[in-house]
Amino acid sequence: MWKKTLLFLMLLLGFFVLCSCNSEEDFITGADASAIIEKDYAEPEQDPYVYTGNGSDWKSELFEKPSTQYSDSLALVAAKISEGTENEEGNNESIKNLFSEYGLYACKYKYFDGNGIFSEGGAFAIGQDTLTVNGTNTTILVIAARGTINVQEAIGDYFHGGENDFLGMKVYHNVYDFEEKIWKGIDEYITEYPAIKSTENLKILITGHSLGGAAANLVGARFTDGIGDSEWWSDKVLQEDIYVYTYGAIKALATDENISDGYENIHNIYNKYDSFGPYGNLGSLRVSSPNAKFGHTDMFDDIKEEEGTLEITTANHNMPTYIDALEKGFVSCSKDNLSAAEITTNVTEEKDSDYQYAGSVDFFIEGKWKSVGEYGFGQAQPGAIVVFDGINCNFYSPSDTYAFYQENGKWRLDCTDFLFAETVCFTVEIIDNDNIHIYYGSSVTELKRVAEGISSEEHQYVDLDDFYIEGKWKNIGDDGFGQAQPGEIVAFDGTHCNYYSPYDTYAFYYDGSNYRLEVVGLLGDTCSFTVNIVDNDNIEVIDGYGAVSLMRIE
Repeated sequence: MWKKTLLFLMLLLGFFVLCSCNSEEDFITGADASAIIEKDYAEPEQDPYVYTGNGSDWKSELFEKPSTQYSDSLALVAAKISEGTENEEGNNESIKNLFSEYGLYACKYKYFDGNGIFSEGGAFAIGQDTLTVNGTNTTILVIAARGTINVQEAIGDYFHGGENDFLGMKVYHNVYDFEEKIWKGIDEYITEYPAIKSTENLKILITGHSLGGAAANLVGARFTDGIGDSEWWSDKVLQEDIYVYTYGAIKALATDENISDGYENIHNIYNKYDSFGPYGNLGSLRVSSPNAKFGHTDMFDDIKEEEGTLEITTANHNMPTYIDALEKGFVSCSKDNLSAAEITTNVTEEKDSDYQYAGSVDFFIEGKWKSVGEYGFGQAQPGAIVVFDGINCNFYSPSDTYAFYQENGKWRLDCTDFLFAETVCFTVEIIDNDNIHIYYGSSVTELKRVAEGISSEEHQYVDLDDFYIEGKWKNIGDDGFGQAQPGEIVAFDGTHCNYYSPYDTYAFYYDGSNYRLEVVGLLGDTCSFTVNIVDNDNIEVIDGYGAVSLMRIE
């Protein structure tokens, strides 16, 4: 099991999205024939021939509707551009090939040094094309930001960093830092290709995934906010000319809500089961969020089954899943021109009018519960143990602060996670004293009580015997598991132990046939053991591979 945790950490460090930089490479210049697609700035030929784009994907029809109207075809093309920036080798070959296929010219790619534990990464690409849109020759400026692919970006995604002021809002520093680097690249691009500033008709497409999606979100908001101002684009575009599509974007704004008013042209496409979102199998890492961005969120429901035997996947976060959903028509937008409050309601609305509340004021949530349903939330994935100890629980994150209370005749559970102090609110249906359903919107996590809560002054008794597991134990055998290696000390304090990982949540109970020990690691993975009680001071903790012999020492 320790190998699974190690691989999980390696996967986290190797995958995500964000960018900051110490050493920058210059834009690849025209001297590299493979890096820039040469094409004159001459206007396209006029009727009877009009230039409408290359191939079946890139075409003038993509930009005939205003940006405030969601477009399946443009969302798909933007998704393919976002995917193109994320070449597995960490270079720009994929996006160069895609831009070449689309016939974009004056293309520039900036990939920062992301090798080495103390270096930083990030990448983006800029290009343009001239299409005949609604009978008018129109310059299309394309800006694409890459998602996370290295250690530094992944760490930045997880811990966010500080906050910066941006358009009157607070935004996370890691996203702001990437946006500023992209914006510097845009300024350099405009300096090198000043003709774009004199074009009479301009449209702008901005896209990105994960960290790149969050940075694209800010870039799009800045372009939108600059309309009618004194910027080079201010008198060239209207809001309907700035098209922004993001995919699985991490949090950009230091808030739990979207800022939609005035940014209806920004479409944030989000898989409800995104691996790193609140419903995902890696949701405890809490990097991804459907909200906390400019614009509005276009949700879809799609779950990619886990592959392999490690029970670790980022499939629901990766671009192929988003592209697949777009190709199948899963994504729809009914939120055009809605206010931020209306959009937040549409995304997170609690449909609790049909719930039944069987609990009474005598009900208490303190104790240890097992997630027994098909669906989970945060740490409470199917099969996991959730502990409420009176102050903390691990329903949402590994160590939430929580409140359980009645409001207007309904039971509520509020969980505040220990890393970012963000609160998520749930509705609770009490089936009976040992079974509850916890709702987030229309999704439900089913919990079954496996042990009652204890005070700090009493031990946990699992049946009529006097045995209790609370205390300190030493591994006196030849075999070990996780933290419980031969000669090591394992402590059970009523809520946490260090049997599997340094800060497990656990439940010890009698299931009617055997004593059971179930531990939930810091990253949310659950291990289940059978316990053979030799006597009050000696136990054997058994899994499918062997037994760990523990002797009580305190």
